[in-house]
Amino acid sequence: MNTLLSNLREILDDRGVITDPVEAEAYLEERRGRFHGKSQIIVRPRDAAEVQAVVKACTAQKTPLVPQGGNTGLCGGAVANADQIILSLERLKQIRAIDPANNTMTVEAGCILAELQTTARDAGRFFPLSLAAEGSCQIGGNLATNAGGINVLRYGNARDQVLGLEAVMPSGELLSDLHGLRKNNTGYDLKQLLIGSEGTLGIITAATLKLYPYPDQSATALVALHDLPASIAFLERAQSGSGGTLCSFELMHRVGLDFAFKHVSGCSDPMTAPHEWYVLLSLQASGDAINVDTLLSAIL
Repeated sequence: MNTLLSNLREILDDRGVITDPVEAEAYLEERRGRFHGKSQIIVRPRDAAEVQAVVKACTAQKTPLVPQGGNTGLCGGAVANADQIILSLERLKQIRAIDPANNTMTVEAGCILAELQTTARDAGRFFPLSLAAEGSCQIGGNLATNAGGINVLRYGNARDQVLGLEAVMPSGELLSDLHGLRKNNTGYDLKQLLIGSEGTLGIITAATLKLYPYPDQSATALVALHDLPASIAFLERAQSGSGGTLCSFELMHRVGLDFAFKHVSGCSDPMTAPHEWYVLLSLQASGDAINVDTLLSAIL
């Protein structure tokens, strides 16, 4: 490990290698406290070339790498053992390009999801991936886990937002396919193997993502249901009656709401009586051709 550490210090700058236990703690903790990492070395490359060099050095020494994004996961996937090295992507945070005309942006793996949403909005566009940890999770981790989020019904999972991908293979070779094509029927779609693989097949370093027209209309409702089967009937009604504007349909049990009422300041039950099941649904649209408030009222 000492030889490898020396090699890593030659590859990376002073901020690129962490061995101090106090400084490393943020990379070792797991959000629920059920696991605790034991890795003695954290590496923080600045670009894809440095990721390649780190992977090659670790491969030569047969030392496992654990890629880590925002470390917001709740399943222990970014936790490393003592004989493993954590590779943090947090310094790969450049937005390489944004193309409103083609509705795409090319970003590096360490970009925070909420910052990408803001960048798209500033360009008059919409990036639909949205989830609870969006203020600290990184797009590389979102893609590595094929995150879903609240807008899956309309826009699909994380993999459905990707047109092109850049990744470092276990050999240290760089797979670079950051095209922005919608119609691409050439050969194998290797990016779809990497998305959702959680870093086991390669380390995602950048991606070209789809953007959409920014929705200037939004309507949201919380609906109480008398039983679980009623949610299926209501979903069918919402989908068929929303004119393609239904973005999210979140089913929640009363237990979850009770936790929120008890522990979240200012959160209270908006209903006059408790129910066992609830649905939080949202409709979004762009332009004046459709009025989402009218559609939502008709659905309810």
